[in-house]
This record gives sequence, structure tokens and C-alpha cells, in this order.
Amino acid sequence: MLAGRLAAGERLSQEALAERFSVSRVPIRDALRLLQAEGLVVGHPRLGTSVAELSTADLEDLYDMRLALEPAVARLATPRLRAADLATMRRCLDVMNSSGDLSAEWFSAHAEFHHALNVRSNRERMCALVDSLRGQTERYVRVYRFALERADELGPEHELIYSAAKSGDADAVASEVYDHLALVHDRVLAYLRARRPEQERADGAGEPA
Repeated sequence: MLAGRLAAGERLSQEALAERFSVSRVPIRDALRLLQAEGLVVGHPRLGTSVAELSTADLEDLYDMRLALEPAVARLATPRLRAADLATMRRCLDVMNSSGDLSAEWFSAHAEFHHALNVRSNRERMCALVDSLRGQTERYVRVYRFALERADELGPEHELIYSAAKSGDADAVASEVYDHLALVHDRVLAYLRARRPEQERADGAGEPA
């Protein structure tokens, strides 16, 4: 789902998933419940489970939570950053800067970059929630990537976050994190709103006049 290999609205068969992963239906059912709790799948009475649709309301809900939490976590973490943490962030930036197509490598480095910063906040529950929210917004960014010519349109703000973290300025880090999230939110939201009429036309193309 996060990689975009399962389309929004696609039905998920417990039997097919159990066969694919060579397990019983019990762990599949438990996994689907967890995914439903995170908003990634939707359960339908008597119809099973499907991949959650992309919606502007869901996107705004997710980013409202991220904007409230992540700058605060980053502010707490900054004074506790170690040289090894900054080295990890720099390495992740180098990977992101060299990945021009928003590949799986880019997303992996992106998640590691933010985690390397946030984990030093020593707020385990907040970090777990932030990681979960980032994972849920990732599928929106993956859809948005197809409208980009280069991945670096989603990258420059990370350099600003890193520079502020390296200087030890906690308020600047929090501000850069907030600005970064707000910018990505605005870009993806605008893309989804522009994309909606195209989807509606495509959905109606096969309907009888």
C-alpha cells in the first residue's frame, strides 16, 4: 500500500494473502485490523476489506496531527543530538539527493532521516505516533511523485532542517520541520484537488449516457 502497488479501493482477500505469505488466516486478520486502525484499509460488513481511498479530508487530518507533533518532537530532540545522529542524517540526505525518481531507496532514507532526529527526543510514544503518521502520509506522497519531474522538489527543505540541527538551534529546527510539512501538505493537497476532476471523468467514461 505504501509503495503504491495496491491501488486505492482494491479488495484484499484474506485467503489470497494467507496463501501468498504461507501463513494461516489468523495473522492476516490481525494484520488487517492493525492496518484498519491506522486508516490504511477499510472494513466493509459482509464485503471484506479494501485499501483505503485517497481523500483530501484524510490528508488534512494526517497533516494537522503531524504539524502539531513533529515540530515539538524535533525541538526536544535537537539539544540531545550526537555526532553519530548528524552523520546519519547527512548520509540519508546524500542518498535522497542522488535519488532522482523518488525510489524505495529515497523513501527509506527519508524515514531514517526524520527518525534519526526525532528519536533523541526521548519521547517513545510520540515518536511511535509520528512514525505511524509519516507512514500513512507516505502513500499520498507516492501518488504525488508521478506529477514531479525530479525528487529534489521534495528535498531542499531537509537540508535546512539538517543545517539547523547541526547548529544546535532547537527553535530553528522546529520551525524548519513545520515549514517543510506545511509545504508538502500544500503541494500534495493541490495535486489531489486538481486530480479529482480527471478521476471523475474517467469513472464516468464507461457509464451509459
